[in-house]
This record gives sequence, structure tokens and C-alpha cells, in this order.
Amino acid sequence: MPSIYIKLRYKSQNILLQSLLGTYSHLMWVRTEDPSENIVRIATTDDLLEDSKKVLESIADDVEFDYLSENV
Repeated sequence: MPSIYIKLRYKSQNILLQSLLGTYSHLMWVRTEDPSENIVRIATTDDLLEDSKKVLESIADDVEFDYLSENV
């Protein structure tokens, strides 16, 4: 299962991220991997990976984050 790891710039935006991406639960699942480092894992499927990336790009103005890695 592919995963995208991101690091939130502001811990306070975790709830916003979870809320926004929760509406896309048919594309991806969101899990806070390391709360102390603001690292979030977005798990998806092979066929939905590109759509998941597009959703992340679309919320980049609302939630500030950096891509850490992608595990396919």
C-alpha cells in the first residue's frame, strides 16, 4: 500500500488537515505517525495515488506542509 509522508509546519493545522482529508476517505486514510514531529502518513492504493497527490496539492494553500517521502 503506497504511503505519502508529510511534515506539517504548524502542529495546530493537524485538525484542519484531518478534517479536510476526512472528506476524501474514499481515496486515502490519514494517520499522525509522530505527533511530536508533526509527521503525518497518508495511505492510499496504487490506483488512487495520483488522485491523492492532487488532493494534497489542492489544500496546500490552507495547510502548510513539506513532503518527506513517498513509499510505493
